[in-house]
Amino acid sequence: MSPHVSPPARYSGALRALTTGSLVACYLLVALGDTVRVTESGMGCRSWPLCNGHLGLVGNVHALLEQSHRYLAAVVTALVVATFVATWRSARGDRLVFGASLGALALIGAQVALGAITVFSHNAGWSVALHLAGAWLVLGAVTVTAAGTWRAAGRARSQLAGQPGPSPARQPGTRPAAPAGRLSVASAITLFALSVTGMLVLQDGASTACPSWPLCGRGDGPPGLIALQYAHRAMALATTILIIAVAVQTWRSGRVRMADRTLAAATLVLLAGTAAAGALVATSGASATWQDLHLVVGSGLWISVVALAALSARQARPAGREPATAVSVARSR
Repeated sequence: MSPHVSPPARYSGALRALTTGSLVACYLLVALGDTVRVTESGMGCRSWPLCNGHLGLVGNVHALLEQSHRYLAAVVTALVVATFVATWRSARGDRLVFGASLGALALIGAQVALGAITVFSHNAGWSVALHLAGAWLVLGAVTVTAAGTWRAAGRARSQLAGQPGPSPARQPGTRPAAPAGRLSVASAITLFALSVTGMLVLQDGASTACPSWPLCGRGDGPPGLIALQYAHRAMALATTILIIAVAVQTWRSGRVRMADRTLAAATLVLLAGTAAAGALVATSGASATWQDLHLVVGSGLWISVVALAALSARQARPAGREPATAVSVARSR
């Protein structure tokens, strides 16, 4: 193939649009699901999968919210299945993208089962917490899939355009260390653990045990609930430090694109917004509005942190593990 002919990108625009659409729909599903939780609309539909025996949108506002959530869940499920089929056909050689799409497929199946269990258990606290944790895992897997397809396409375009690679000179058979490396993966893990403790705080009634922020002040709640609040806030501090370190290291690295620096800056903005919403939850007596905002902004933070971790994981892979992009094919000819 002539070096002057631009071959097609490894991942088509259709696949990138599909993964991006899946990510947006999944985020909206998490946001709507939390609105259902804070408005106590989970039992607006007392049967499953139909809402009180009806297929269409009927009933009061609680039933409408819950039924809308189920319809959006069906859309997300279809998108996740379609993404898996698409990556099976065109990205099986990319372990990051294909593995994430397979993980999303398995997780969405578990989420459907958990949704039914939540209804049949009459919104028991443990089932709601598990369902929300599963939603974040699905959102994380979908994020990795989307980030992987966009990153590969961006690298292919820059190399085809003749731009110098982002990596300094290195030994054959190796790749440069990722901007944040394992630190970015650790920040994603701790953020998920923080979300789990947050769910425990809400479900156990500890959200009102500490009426001030960042310390409990003169909180007069049960000692166990106050301890749970302090554990959650201590983990929030540790997670904040990790995320800031990842964002700063990514921004300062000379081996990343401007898009990665933009993602790092967005991560810091979302981190500040999540912390502010958390403070409002504590000082407002766990207002439903602030609870909802806290999770909506926190879910955006989860997407950005997971995306940074996915990009670092792709950069850190040994040479020879990169999928056979059109660029690599062109170079071999």
